Amino acid sequence: MPVRPLRPTDRIALALFRSIRRRKSGARFRSVFTNDSRLWPVYHRRPPKSERSDGVPIVFFHGFGNDGTTWLPFFEVLGTRREVVAPDLPGFGDHPLTPQEEPTPQWYCSVTEELLQELTVRWGQPPIVVGKSMGGMIAGLVAGELPNLVRALVLIDPGGIQTPRISPFWEAWRDGTNYLLPEDETDWRRMVEILYHQPVEIPGFARRAALHALRVHRERYTRVFNGLLAEGFNPLGDRLSRITCPVTVIWGVHDAVMDPSGVEVIKDALPHARIEMLQECGHSPTRERPDEVKRILLNVLNRWG
Repeated sequence: MPVRPLRPTDRIALALFRSIRRRKSGARFRSVFTNDSRLWPVYHRRPPKSERSDGVPIVFFHGFGNDGTTWLPFFEVLGTRREVVAPDLPGFGDHPLTPQEEPTPQWYCSVTEELLQELTVRWGQPPIVVGKSMGGMIAGLVAGELPNLVRALVLIDPGGIQTPRISPFWEAWRDGTNYLLPEDETDWRRMVEILYHQPVEIPGFARRAALHALRVHRERYTRVFNGLLAEGFNPLGDRLSRITCPVTVIWGVHDAVMDPSGVEVIKDALPHARIEMLQECGHSPTRERPDEVKRILLNVLNRWG
């Protein structure tokens, strides 16, 4: 069945909202061309030369169903004296996924390595890499495979770890329901309940636009989700011990997607990792506890950047 177009008022409101948020963050929308002939859409903030220091740059990787704009609220605080970049990962935002590409964890790791290699050459130093959920899995895989590309690593409720306790999300998935792929308003409410421990206000136009995008790109998102499981439930967990850079972990105590018991897996593999458990917080600390996440990231910069 054809998907009805997004109504004009919602389209205009969304465009205005994105424009205001991007301008406030000081970010520009750019493209980065890598050696594997991939064009990466990125959100990039570079402070004026007079204010720029030699601080280590930051690269942010978003979670499933999001795009680089997820990180814009963090640019203004973290990018005052250093460059920050948040790409759209392949399959999301303005980054297409070709029919020939197989979006497995190892594939995402490989293409992301190309991006980090290009940025490392441009900057003359490897960045601090921050990844949330799916983005955390990808960041961890890259850090384990090519440690020279990651100065320090921050994992926020990372995917790709088989947690000792199964979460409500994965219990539902096992019974045939994927809460991350809602089809209607009822499904949307269930998704929000799974993602957040406390209610998060999402404007109506943003909710309708997100649902519309999910309907339009449902086949692609399903393909990505299934591809991420092609190597099992533990692609990052199996490789955690390869990571040699400093690691900070942020995890919501009430995460119903990636159960917090995953922290024990990380502790076993990386006993020197710094662990930050956020109370009254679910799978989206960047939305539920943004100030605490900013505080932790600033501490990472003070230590490693």
